Amino acid sequence: MNQKEKNSKLWASIMADMGRQGGVGAYGFEAYISKLTLKQDTGTKLVFEYPVDLPIAWVEMNYLVYMKSSAARVLDAAREIELIAAGEEADEQVEETQLRAKADKVVTNQRKERSKKVINKKLLNNSGLNSDFTFENFIEGANSEFAYAAAKAAAATENGFYNPLFIYGDSGLGKTHLLHAIGNAIREQRENAQVIYVTSEDFTNNYIESISRKGEALNNFRRKYRKADVLLIDDVQFLASKGKTQEEFFHTFNALFASGKQIILSSDCPASEITMLDKRLQSRFEQGLSVELLPPSYETRMAILRHKIRQWKCNVASTDLLEFLARNITRSVRSLEGALVRIATFVSFSNRQPSVNDAKKLLRDLLNSEKGTSITVDEIQRRVAEEFNIRQADLNGRRRTADIAHPRQIAMYLARRYTQLPLQDIGAAFGGRDHGTVIHATKTIEQKMGKDPDLRAIINRMTADVI
Repeated sequence: MNQKEKNSKLWASIMADMGRQGGVGAYGFEAYISKLTLKQDTGTKLVFEYPVDLPIAWVEMNYLVYMKSSAARVLDAAREIELIAAGEEADEQVEETQLRAKADKVVTNQRKERSKKVINKKLLNNSGLNSDFTFENFIEGANSEFAYAAAKAAAATENGFYNPLFIYGDSGLGKTHLLHAIGNAIREQRENAQVIYVTSEDFTNNYIESISRKGEALNNFRRKYRKADVLLIDDVQFLASKGKTQEEFFHTFNALFASGKQIILSSDCPASEITMLDKRLQSRFEQGLSVELLPPSYETRMAILRHKIRQWKCNVASTDLLEFLARNITRSVRSLEGALVRIATFVSFSNRQPSVNDAKKLLRDLLNSEKGTSITVDEIQRRVAEEFNIRQADLNGRRRTADIAHPRQIAMYLARRYTQLPLQDIGAAFGGRDHGTVIHATKTIEQKMGKDPDLRAIINRMTADVI
């Protein structure tokens, strides 16, 4: 297999992982991701080539974080990403390759020092951390000052700070950012520290994989997590109802706590409100410090918008427009950033600054959601049942025939898109199904919509009055 084929195979593996993680929809793959070509893996950086007519700023703002995350999982080591237009010379990568070749010939008395650097680098690469999320680029406001202060204290304390630190709040308010910022700060201060960031879903999948394989897999899994100096677990609410995984995490928690290691957790609600969570875990989650992230104030939202404009180098200059976004997108930092991405893309494509009326059209789904006009799960189920001429009760039942399963997946997709309910609550509204079923249904419908114009027409018709 030549190098071009190897690069193609690696990129296919990375895209497959991105698909499994669910951060990129079918349209995103078709319109943007599939247009990229992996040209080189230098060992520290992946170099991609893109056609000159591809809006690369949109790719960088929306998909780069998923590319980095999936590349780290596939390669078991972090990589920076560089995007170059077709025809450009990757001089930096060529030079880096040449320097690395020369480094292989260094004299013997330098090898120990180089080996030490490799070990430290491997610790960082295997941590799961995203270097883009730091304390420096987290915009602190009255809504987050306590959580921010607690996070910084946890990063500065070597022997555990209010163990565990439990950060909770609605989706999109910055919990994941703070977890990565803690890990990055610790790695900067203590380069030999074993820091691991993982979502509860990845922890679960890793555990399932370890018990399904023979040999030392389970012991290796336990050593990995129980030897960590700092363990950051995101979205622990998804441990709910997973009995065996909760048992394993209980023992992992105890091992780390007994050793004085720092444990930091995030959730979309307080530990006491996580349904079907083992009482022993709940008590341990509550024994440390719990801090809440609240929706940002108007002033904080404006600060976030201005910071993102500088960070992304967006050509969005209208103060009236920024004030409109800050006053109307209030529930989630993620939604606020998403609104700015749409505006920035409009500017990039049209080469003009949009008016407030333009913004209202571009953002109508977000604005309707903010006003509370999202339809309920019950209303969604009723509309889907009428559209497909089935009983609403069938959507909550156990039947899996195609005439029921397909409408049920559509209803789950719409519930996830047009309601503010957590995945667990959506699953419960469909006969007690788990959050994984909702995620699978959403991905399935998104993929089908990318290929089936009739399905898109059906969904647009059912949601015409809410979008």
